[in-house]
Amino acid sequence: MKRKPWPIVFLALLHVLAPFGNILMNSYRSGRSFESTWSFWLHILPKPLFFSYVILPPIAGVFIYICRRWSYWSYAACLGLIFLGNVYGFWTNVNWVNFVTLLLVLMVDLLAVAYFFAPSVRQVYFDPRMRWWETAPRYIFNNQSFIDGQPSFIKNISEGGAFVETDSPYAEGQTLDLAWSYEGESFAIPAKLVYQKKQSLNFGCGLRFDHTPLTQKTMSRLILRLHKDGKMIRDRIPGPEDSFWVWLRKLVINREGLFPKR
Repeated sequence: MKRKPWPIVFLALLHVLAPFGNILMNSYRSGRSFESTWSFWLHILPKPLFFSYVILPPIAGVFIYICRRWSYWSYAACLGLIFLGNVYGFWTNVNWVNFVTLLLVLMVDLLAVAYFFAPSVRQVYFDPRMRWWETAPRYIFNNQSFIDGQPSFIKNISEGGAFVETDSPYAEGQTLDLAWSYEGESFAIPAKLVYQKKQSLNFGCGLRFDHTPLTQKTMSRLILRLHKDGKMIRDRIPGPEDSFWVWLRKLVINREGLFPKR
């Protein structure tokens, strides 16, 4: 399976490490050691500021990394609380340094909101089909099959579903009976049509299996056989082109990779 998009991983990591950066910057500004600054923050700093500077950023990073609809809004709430904490810090100690810090936090928050409201980023959180790294490994199958008794052809298959070509159109959300034989064993599994696309001569159907304990067990055996035969679709495996350094080079040189692509 492909991994999460590097921009999301990188932003999540930055949020998790933000408290260390905050303490290091404050240590430099105040001329104190890291340990003494941490002790001051832990025991003397007002609790709302400690919460905003130390607790909330890592939580926000976790919400970024989870990539769910609820974590999207939870991250937005964290950004709002962090900004309110910085406003509180400014009013408790009004000076130009805190004012500049407040403006920087506001700019970072606005950039983060603008980034996460971009359609390609927002889809990752709101549309499960965009989270390709969560899909089960798929295997080349190329096997004759039947949908509700009508001839069809399975192009590839996973433990949770299959991509099938058929001459007949079906309605999305429709429950269908998919049956096939492989190496002397018969399979019959009900499946829901997740999507359908018109191809040149037929229709391509994405099916999600509605497993029972028995069909789950038989599919696990089939997938194990296909895996041993080396039929996994290779682009589901992270390769050198998926490394962080390749992504960073593309970002700097070609200005590509800032937004996730399916």
